[in-house]
Amino acid sequence: MSVTKVAVIGAGSMGSGIAALCASAGMDVVLLDQDAESAQRGIDIQLKRKGFYLPEFAERVRASDDYELLADREWVIEAIFEDLDAKHALYQSIEPHLSPTAIVSSNTSTLPLESLLDGVPESLRERFAITHFFNPPKVMRLVELIASGDTEAVLRTTIEQTLGKIALECRDTPGFIANRVGCYWMAAGVSRAREFGVSYELADASFGRAFGIPRTGIFGLLDYIGLQLVEPIWKSLETALPQGDALRDIHLSDDEFIAGLVERGLTGRTGDGGFYRGRDETINSSYDYVSREQPDDPVVGIKDPRKVMETDSPGGRFARAVFLDTLAYCCNVAPSIADHVGLIDDGLKLGFGWKKGIFELADAIGIDWVLSAYGSNPPELVTAAASANGFYGNASVLSTKGEVQELPPREGVVTLESLSTDIIVSTDAGKVHAVESDTGRIGIIDLHTPMNSLPAEGLELLRAGVDAVTTENLVALVIGNDKPVFCAGADLGSIAAAGESGSTEQVAKLIKTGAQTMQALKFAPVPVVAAVRGVALGGGLEATLSCDRVVAHADARMGFPERNVGLFPGWTGTVSSLQRLKAAGVTDYHQKAFDFIASARNFSSAFEAQKQGFLATDDVVLMSFNHVLARALEEAEKLATNYSAPADEDIELYSGSTALDSEWPLEGTTDNDHAIVSKLADHYTGSGSLTHSEFCERESEFVIPLVLLPANVERAQHMSATRKPLRN
Repeated sequence: MSVTKVAVIGAGSMGSGIAALCASAGMDVVLLDQDAESAQRGIDIQLKRKGFYLPEFAERVRASDDYELLADREWVIEAIFEDLDAKHALYQSIEPHLSPTAIVSSNTSTLPLESLLDGVPESLRERFAITHFFNPPKVMRLVELIASGDTEAVLRTTIEQTLGKIALECRDTPGFIANRVGCYWMAAGVSRAREFGVSYELADASFGRAFGIPRTGIFGLLDYIGLQLVEPIWKSLETALPQGDALRDIHLSDDEFIAGLVERGLTGRTGDGGFYRGRDETINSSYDYVSREQPDDPVVGIKDPRKVMETDSPGGRFARAVFLDTLAYCCNVAPSIADHVGLIDDGLKLGFGWKKGIFELADAIGIDWVLSAYGSNPPELVTAAASANGFYGNASVLSTKGEVQELPPREGVVTLESLSTDIIVSTDAGKVHAVESDTGRIGIIDLHTPMNSLPAEGLELLRAGVDAVTTENLVALVIGNDKPVFCAGADLGSIAAAGESGSTEQVAKLIKTGAQTMQALKFAPVPVVAAVRGVALGGGLEATLSCDRVVAHADARMGFPERNVGLFPGWTGTVSSLQRLKAAGVTDYHQKAFDFIASARNFSSAFEAQKQGFLATDDVVLMSFNHVLARALEEAEKLATNYSAPADEDIELYSGSTALDSEWPLEGTTDNDHAIVSKLADHYTGSGSLTHSEFCERESEFVIPLVLLPANVERAQHMSATRKPLRN
């Protein structure tokens, strides 16, 4: 069961953000506050902050103060301020208005379930839970969940498959998982920096990118959170934690320097500055801002965390201490807060943006090295991990009791690694797998290129997948894998090299090979489905638009950045765009396609791409990143029944009286930009119509000369070398 009707009580930043998230996921939402005007202000705030994926999704939210609207709600989320008495009074007030099957949860981040239940009516207790969303709910993937039985099952399915978040199973302990260990890490970082006399810049550089920590580092993250929140957040945790907990010994809540910053209004990004002001200044001990300096320490620039910690310098010693402190704390509290160490790693990754959790880091650094680093008194879990050859094994994880256990799968999540497949094509660029379904064998094209990009070898793999339809008796194809990206497009180095060669023949081969590959996908004898996550840019979007069905994660970045490289889409993208917009009923489809391609921007979300007509109404937009591949396989299986390849339909050329590029050059563009888009306009303009295939041939004829222009060769070379556009 998954919930479709939700009420959120409390229209503050968090409550309104949860309401906007639920509405974006297609739910019917009631947002309640003390009065309807306050509730409406919450909606307006989310519209301003782009908390809704599309502004019209706000129409799915009703603002009110009437508890009678709770009668048909399946899930009621309480998101009022952290006051136990106020929450208890609310639960008593809403209970008479609830459906007898309604689930109620609190969005608390500090109050234990046991305390909340003291004020919950008896009839509601079995259906009461904690669902701690992280702010902003649209962006943060973590929801800490404390529930049991059927309530837990319903909430998990809704949170993960409908809202697209990760429901992290927590124990009813202070700070749950993420804040418990994340707040310790930050407190330990501040304490060790003071102990070692390390500057803020050096602290954030030392225990930073080498460890997969967000570029804010510890002090930058405190600024981001808001220094005015340090005292209440850490004081609440320190008070709630048992005696002997290491976090209580640091006393970050009583930090005099941070208190001094707050007194001066220097609360970080919410004030006039904090530890840092802008990009160029940092504060000194006298509360004066001085120029921010590049730390002079040998660890700066080292990418290996082990090498950082082995460096005998202030930065190296600081990083080593913070890592060992944090790992030891996580080991010591693990049995009380989680079933296995993977949940703690998930808390750090999803709640604090770490690329790897602390236990994953320990494995990557080397568990024997870590064991040795603790000397004669290692944490028990580290010793257990050393005996098991790491915290993680092949599909296994160490329990918080030190036992190896199977890593539990997420409901409905499919990965290539988890599927039983036959490898039917294997090259350096990737593989084509075959998996059995009820309708027959489905091929999965699995690119292994950097960012799943499409150099010549990548294009060859796509064609091999289409060829395997006949040789391997496939009923459908899916393009997708376990990487966090779908396809970053053509290989920029190949474009730059082709243009630099000055050879029309070499450029033509590059362009036409790509175009022929996309046409092979479009006219394949079986349905082709794109499983789009992360990015689908340039050639990646051209591949997407060539497929019969697209299953896209809502946050996927899709666009045509080709103008920044010195061309326009030359692998059928201009033609597929026209065809899709026309099929969507867009009347001025030539102008809309031209404007989007010429803009070189990305859609704000897959929802926007669908709204504009680039994705069809039958294409699927999912909130859940993790369920895209599974849904793509489902769609492929459905389409395989009675499938017929598309006809080579006619598409009209543009014959309007106003030139498509009449408003160019736009502000901020160059003459070279206009030269590129004017070629695009010429490509679209003429009389009569062309078949899709004929239009693709025309596309190649117009785009090949652009690649050879010296200014565009410079663009391609610059983008290939720096990943930044050249505005020449």
